Amino acid sequence: MSCIFKQIQDPISFTYTYIIGDSKTKEVAIIDSVNENYTNYISIIQNNHWTLKYLIETHTHADHITAIKKIKKIFPNTKVLLSNKSLAQYEFTKVQDKDIFYVGDIEFMFFETPGHTTDSISVLINKNRLLTGDCLFIGSCGRTDFQNGNNKDMFNSLNKILLLDDDVLVYPGHDYNNRYVSNIQEEKITNKVLRLKKFEEFEAELNSWKLPPPKKIQESVPANIVGGID
Repeated sequence: MSCIFKQIQDPISFTYTYIIGDSKTKEVAIIDSVNENYTNYISIIQNNHWTLKYLIETHTHADHITAIKKIKKIFPNTKVLLSNKSLAQYEFTKVQDKDIFYVGDIEFMFFETPGHTTDSISVLINKNRLLTGDCLFIGSCGRTDFQNGNNKDMFNSLNKILLLDDDVLVYPGHDYNNRYVSNIQEEKITNKVLRLKKFEEFEAELNSWKLPPPKKIQESVPANIVGGID
């Protein structure tokens, strides 16, 4: 079994979009699309003669607008998979903890990993690659100070991820330092927030960040609730 795996970074929001699938059946999924890049995704799929089976969002994003609406116009039979906690106002299939979907023979196992948002999910691909969205970053974790973020949920979600095998590769939803991949073992050793084993210390660290709101939050969240813009 050969896995299609493409990681595409948006240069503005530093979002990682993933195109993942089965090279034998030519079925793929797009995870965390970005509106400005939708023509690139479509070209990649059409040029390779792939079939787009699923569009997946790891959460309701606040820093960019999804391309779901535009992609669905080109591939109308594609299904959207979102957390069962999602408040999206368009048609989608709900996923919950330990649900498994297949793209060809490639296994997608979903984990509920709230904290950054209530609808945050992570996706384990074939038991060896974890897409962590805005939960676990390389060397850090997602922020919890907007969109019903919750420090306790984040603490629990990160510890849930750490139960996976050490050699599982970690692919984040963002990176601001041109890092593309890590693994569970490396994060256990080097990630500053994962070294904080007491919740009180973890919460104090996250509360000390005092980050400004995402620049596009006022336009991104309403747009993403309806699947993007026309």
